[in-house]
Amino acid sequence: MASGRPTAFDALHAVVPATLLAGTTLLSMLAVQPVHVTLSLVGALSFSLLVRGARATVRGLAWQLPLLALVCVLNPFFSASGSTLLLKVGPRSVYAESLAYGATMGALMVAVVLWFEGAATVLTQDRLLALSPRRARSLPVVVSMASQLVPQMLGRARTVRTTLGACTAAGERGGLRDQLVRTSTMLLAWSLEDSVERADAMRARGWESGMPRTSYRPERFRGRDAAALAGVVALLALCAACAWLTCASWRFYPTMSGSGPWLAYLPWGVLVALPSLASAVDRFPGSNCQPDGGGHERA
Repeated sequence: MASGRPTAFDALHAVVPATLLAGTTLLSMLAVQPVHVTLSLVGALSFSLLVRGARATVRGLAWQLPLLALVCVLNPFFSASGSTLLLKVGPRSVYAESLAYGATMGALMVAVVLWFEGAATVLTQDRLLALSPRRARSLPVVVSMASQLVPQMLGRARTVRTTLGACTAAGERGGLRDQLVRTSTMLLAWSLEDSVERADAMRARGWESGMPRTSYRPERFRGRDAAALAGVVALLALCAACAWLTCASWRFYPTMSGSGPWLAYLPWGVLVALPSLASAVDRFPGSNCQPDGGGHERA
């Protein structure tokens, strides 16, 4: 964390910040409207500054802002639509509406990336793993094994090709098809041998032994977590209804119009500011955001 201190997210069950950040990110991707995108970008930027720090945020903006500018500039050349002509570049006409649409989409991409980066900082791997069912916890093992085996397989393929190329006693080398067949045959035999050894090693460590295992959950779902989760879900539902109302009335082309009632943006502003407020609540005197370490054992 940028502040080095616990936040309000640590005092709640992981399902509460996970629901809040997932819902905010999803609504940010669906609400393609300038006011919504602007509020989302401001909220995501402030959230990133609080939880990741200024240095990490600026380092990310070093490639995110050029991407925003690129999308903003290129969109008028791919979608020459609108009614407010700004300039002509050769046979292409640049309209303000196309430029605004490109800027909105570029800001939307930056906002979503910032939300994902902030969520990855707050929701650590241990907290996300505690949310998953017991069967789903074997998925990280499968992914980690695949991430190890693929580079290993590629390295072995290079070893086999180098060995076959250095072996001149067998006569002339065959064509590309023969080389691929010999390499794949050796790799298959090598992989089958390793799979037997790996299966024996995992079985020796108790995998699929048939005995149910208990798991320790470091967090307990309490009444305050249920109340906070209900409030977050209600706020998300309200924001979704307001976003549908404002986005349905908004038009980029042929002229930008239909912003809708401004009160409809108030719930969205509260939603995008809520993660930053929860991250900054520990800075106020007398706040107590220490995580509750009361875990329990579960079969």
